[in-house]
Amino acid sequence: MKLISILTAAVLMCTSLTANAANNRTALQHCYEHDVQGRVTTRTAYAWNGEDWQPALRWTYSYADNGYTVEFSRYDSRHHRFSEPTDKTVYAFTPDATAAYITFYTRNDSTVPYQITDTLIAAYADKTDVLPFIAKIP
Repeated sequence: MKLISILTAAVLMCTSLTANAANNRTALQHCYEHDVQGRVTTRTAYAWNGEDWQPALRWTYSYADNGYTVEFSRYDSRHHRFSEPTDKTVYAFTPDATAAYITFYTRNDSTVPYQITDTLIAAYADKTDVLPFIAKIP
């Protein structure tokens, strides 16, 4: 298990999925949808094809009392819809919200269950009081 900054964890997840799912030379435009509490519910990336913006990637957010889940889908241009999610990241915050236990999942198709690919602890760099909590995690 790794210990990293919570902000670094969020950036790494979004950057790596974007880089893996779209050509690095493709311009992307991101659009966000929010719920009534102002939280992001959907982030959609559109790729420039030389003539117009086409759907490419989507992150769907769902929230719980102690954290949130992000699922990642690619656009299927043949069927003109987003595929079922292939990657999922679950953020479970500590009771004082100074750190999160983050679990990454993936699957090759929607008919099989997600498999854990990595776990880590992410903490705010200026919060030293999370160290006793982190020491208890296997």
